[in-house]
Amino acid sequence: MKKLYFLLFAPVLSFTAQVEGTWKLAPQAGSLGVGPNLGDISWWSNGAGDVTTRACLFDDSIKFEANGTMTHYMDGATWLEGWQGVSPDQCGAPVAPHVGGAATYSYDAAAGTLTVNGLGAHLGLAKVINGAEIANPGAAASSITYNVAFSNGGNTMTADINFGPGWWRFVYNRTVPLAVQDYQVKFRVDMSQYTGSLTGGVFVNGTFNNWCGTCNPMTDMGNGSWEVTLPLAPGAIEYKFTIDGWNAQEEFTGTEPCIDPINDGFNNRYHVVAGDVNLPNVCFASCDVCTNDITFAVDMNDYVTGGGSTAAGVFLNGTFNGWCGTCTPMADANGDNVWDVTIPIPAGAIEYKFTVDGWNVSEQFAGGEPCTITSGGFTNRAYTVAATATVPEVCWESCSDCLAGVEELNNNVSIYPNPVNSIMTIKANDNMQNIRIVDLSGKVVAQFAGNGLTQEINVDNLKAGIYTIQITTAAGNSAKQFVKK
Repeated sequence: MKKLYFLLFAPVLSFTAQVEGTWKLAPQAGSLGVGPNLGDISWWSNGAGDVTTRACLFDDSIKFEANGTMTHYMDGATWLEGWQGVSPDQCGAPVAPHVGGAATYSYDAAAGTLTVNGLGAHLGLAKVINGAEIANPGAAASSITYNVAFSNGGNTMTADINFGPGWWRFVYNRTVPLAVQDYQVKFRVDMSQYTGSLTGGVFVNGTFNNWCGTCNPMTDMGNGSWEVTLPLAPGAIEYKFTIDGWNAQEEFTGTEPCIDPINDGFNNRYHVVAGDVNLPNVCFASCDVCTNDITFAVDMNDYVTGGGSTAAGVFLNGTFNGWCGTCTPMADANGDNVWDVTIPIPAGAIEYKFTVDGWNVSEQFAGGEPCTITSGGFTNRAYTVAATATVPEVCWESCSDCLAGVEELNNNVSIYPNPVNSIMTIKANDNMQNIRIVDLSGKVVAQFAGNGLTQEINVDNLKAGIYTIQITTAAGNSAKQFVKK
């Protein structure tokens, strides 16, 4: 297959009278083709040599007038096939009723259809009608409708027709081209994950500059991003990013979604120019933006101690996944109720929070916490992605881990009652030196001097909620979670 396939994807331009003018089959490979699906010409398509072999067909022209008349000029000869009484297929005098001349047409721009009216009136090959290929001239249709699309600034018309088992495609060019407006196309590539040298510069090469090497250098915008803006004519382009001219270039397998759909041995990026556009800032040799693997972890022990349940799962939601609910589940592989997940995220600032059972339960913050940002009335966790990283483990609804930096020694300290209204008793195996109470945000809300092995403290002034009590003893540090009623 040759590079006419792209016309299927070309947008219909909005100027009036698109079809008016004189057209001829494009003198190139792939102007005539047939295949099982719309836009697929894998069953057969003409080669470049057929432009000469079938010169009598390629010099036929069709003129569409503004008043709805159509004239098919065959100049005394066109391409004939076996069903028209010749053997082999050859150039010859037109066979009635497919002799050209005057007919009429109607064009529906909204539907993208062109209908030619008159016995024998047709585009492309005379045998192709809606739903069939005719087997003799007497079966000619008096009206045929084609799906049409325009590209190349309105100078190329692609006509598709379903003949039953598949689709034919005919590609026409204007004999007198319309003036084509250039559009501003900004190319961008992120080189931050490229491990080679960029001393020779980064370039964009494509069909629009004949793959020239160094004639379109890109500008280093910082943070690994390079860009250049070029004026380009409407139509499909292929391109790729290169380094130091052609000393290094992107390599693709051909299965990527941004690669041209033509099976010609070359795998290039692909775009249909139809207006001013800033193309995505893609990662070098990738169809996607550069990402970094970021690991998040949340300790849910305090949440469970306070009466919550993680049976329905813990999830990560943020700007990077559209706050989607359940699409980024976290895992608790060892059953310690510390949940984690690693996901790829593009560089830049993000907001996020941990949730339970999709959005049935979500973290709530007052605002002003060191790990949060408040914007638009919402307070979320904030982080800036710069490279692959592990975000420090935190406690649910806290900016720090559940133990606030101390190691819990379960057998050293006991507290009661728990939950507590006002007076809590602490017992330790070693003399207590210091006692601190920390809320879920990591803030110290009360502090007491240690006094012996047993001590009562008053927590009546604390708001209802979950807290961590940290005790420093001669043997080390310990911590316990408790609930204030």
